[in-house]
Amino acid sequence: MTSKTIGILGGGQLAKMLCDSANKKGLRTIIVDPSEDACGRLSATKHICQSYSFKGGLVELAKESDVITYEFENVPADCIEILEKQKAYIPQGKKPLYISQHRIREKTSVANLGVKTAEFVKVENVEQLKEGIEKIGLPAILKTCSGGYDGKGQWKIEKVEDVESIELTKKEYILEKMIAFEKEVSCLVVRGLSGDIVTFPVGENIHKNGILNVTIVPARIEKNLDKKIQEISKKIIKGLGFVGPLGIEYFVGRDGEVYFNEMAPRPHNSAHYTMDACNVSQFDLHLESILGEKLEEPKLIKKVVMLNILGEDKEKLEKVVEAENTKIHIYGKTEWKIGRKMGHINFLGDDVEKILEKVKSI
Repeated sequence: MTSKTIGILGGGQLAKMLCDSANKKGLRTIIVDPSEDACGRLSATKHICQSYSFKGGLVELAKESDVITYEFENVPADCIEILEKQKAYIPQGKKPLYISQHRIREKTSVANLGVKTAEFVKVENVEQLKEGIEKIGLPAILKTCSGGYDGKGQWKIEKVEDVESIELTKKEYILEKMIAFEKEVSCLVVRGLSGDIVTFPVGENIHKNGILNVTIVPARIEKNLDKKIQEISKKIIKGLGFVGPLGIEYFVGRDGEVYFNEMAPRPHNSAHYTMDACNVSQFDLHLESILGEKLEEPKLIKKVVMLNILGEDKEKLEKVVEAENTKIHIYGKTEWKIGRKMGHINFLGDDVEKILEKVKSI
C-alpha cells in the first residue's frame, strides 16, 4: 500500500480505530472534529479542530488529503459539496449520507429494492399520528426522521392513549409497525470501488436501554438464514450503489422472515468484534474499499462475544484482565458519562455459550 493521507470527517471512536488501522498500514490521517477532546486525535496524524460547517477547515482537509471519508452518518451533507468544489476525492460521495440521515428515505430506498421492512407511514402532526395508528395498527414505534440514536428520539406506542404523552417538536417522524421478532442481528457489508462486495459474519445483538450491550458471533441462527442475511446485505449495498462499509441491522421475525431495520454507511458498533476475531477488521476493509484495493475476504478465526463498555461500567471494566482470549479496547474519552460508549471488550473462544457465561459473570 502506497503512503497516502486519509481525511476523516468526524473524530469519535470510529475515527480513532480507523486511524489505528491506517497507522498499521503506514498511512497518514487527518480528522476534522469540533471537539478539542475528540478521541480520534489520539491516533490521528493531525486534528483540524473546526466545526463541520467551517469552510476553512474543509479546504485545509481537501488540500492535504488524497482521499476523504466519514466516520459517522450525521456529518452535514453540504460538507461533501464544499469538499467536492475543492476537487477533493470522496469515493463514497454524499448519497449514503443523504439516504441514511432520514428514516423515511432510508426505509423507502431499501423497500424499493424488494427488501422486507416493517410497515411504516410518515407523520408530521398528531392527526397524522392517529391516522397512522389506524392504518398500521398497534403496537408501533414513533421515531424522529433525522437525528436520534441508541434509542433516543423514539416512543413505543402500545395503546392509543400513549399518544397524549408524546409532544411532537420535530417536523417529520416515521411511525413503524412493531415486528414480533426472535432476534436482532446485523451484518457489516463492504463494497469496493471496483464493485467487489464482501460481508462479515452475521452478529446477534442484545440491547440494553436502547444501546447495544453485546454482539454474539456467529449469530445463533440457522445457516441458511445467516446466508440469506448476507445476501440481502449485498443486494442493498449494490442496489444503492454505495462504496465503503455499511452496517445493516435486521429483525429475524417470529414468522421466519428477515426485516430490514436501519443502516449506517460507516463502521458499525456491532462489528467491533472483527478487530480480534477475524483475519481482517472492518476498519481495514474500510480503508481498502476507499483506496480502490481488492477487498480481502473476511473469515471468522475465533467465536466471539463483544461487550460494550459504557460510562457506568467502569467498575465492571476493572474486573477484566486482558489475556490471549480477552481483548480490551478503551477509546480514550475524557469523561465517563452514563450511557456513553467508552470502549469494548472482545471475549474469544470456541464455545459461544461458555463465552456468554463468562461475560454475564462480570
